[in-house]
Amino acid sequence: MKTKNNVQKTVTRSAAVIVSFVLISFTVTAQDFWKAVLTNSSFNQIALAMVETSKKTNVPEKTSGANPVNYLYENENDNVLVVEEWMTTSDYFKPVAFIPAEKENNLQVEEWMFNENLFSVATESEAKLKVENWMINSEVWN
Repeated sequence: MKTKNNVQKTVTRSAAVIVSFVLISFTVTAQDFWKAVLTNSSFNQIALAMVETSKKTNVPEKTSGANPVNYLYENENDNVLVVEEWMTTSDYFKPVAFIPAEKENNLQVEEWMFNENLFSVATESEAKLKVENWMINSEVWN
């Protein structure tokens, strides 16, 4: 009986979590839903004006009783951007074709490159490594 109750609790908790995730996903996707719906309706201007004014509400001044300093919070809004004539002219937005100033010649093997006297093979010799006592001492490596 105890196992049955634990299973039921686990199933209900899991279902509650899944339902919460589903509801949160619906709310996130529905944020701009009304703005998209009202874009093509006859009440477009009124609805958008209401949405814009609701976004521009002023936050009241918050004061702290313990702190004598008062803070004033104001919302700032950017000016509306206007599409200007030059932004819609296609003359300003043509692809650019880059033409090289001069064509480079292909690389060629020159006469001095065949002269073996100009090149020498360097031979390096290092001293032979020696095994020291501490390298094979088992007390060092434990």
